[in-house]
Order: sequence, then structure tokens, then C-alpha cells
Amino acid sequence: MSMRSERATLEQVKDRFEVLKKRKDTGGFTEQDFDERILKQQQEEEERKRQRREKKKEKKKEKTVEEEPEIDPDVAALMGFGGFGSSKK
Repeated sequence: MSMRSERATLEQVKDRFEVLKKRKDTGGFTEQDFDERILKQQQEEEERKRQRREKKKEKKKEKTVEEEPEIDPDVAALMGFGGFGSSKK
């Protein structure tokens, strides 16, 4: 097995450059495409933030409902206080 590579002719090199130029030109992005992608990405980010905020509000609401103590007013009066809250003096 020989480690020598075949020499390319001038015509082969020119053809190869043309093929690479054509491939590069067809795959280019325009500035408008770039702007559209940025706008779409910003809208998606805003939607994710909104969903996170809503989820956080729901969790907080559930937590406050969960923590609300159910004290029988008769028992509270019998014990001598109206609730566990403290008052600042």
C-alpha cells in the first residue's frame, strides 16, 4: 500500500473551488432571516417567563390555602386567645 497521493491538476482545483463557492452561496442567511429568528426567540422566552410566573403564583396560592389553620372558635375562646398571631407593642 502506497502512501503517495495523486496530484491534482489545475482544472481539478478550479472545479473544486467552483463547487465550494456554489455551496457556500446557496446556504447563506439574509439579515431578514436573522431578525425573524431573533424575534421568534424573544417571543418564546417571554412565553416561558409568563408560564413560570403563573406556575409560581399557583404554588404560592396552594401553599397559603394549605397553611391556613382551621381553629374552632369555641376552643380558641376556651383557651383564652383568638389566634396564634402576635401583636407588636
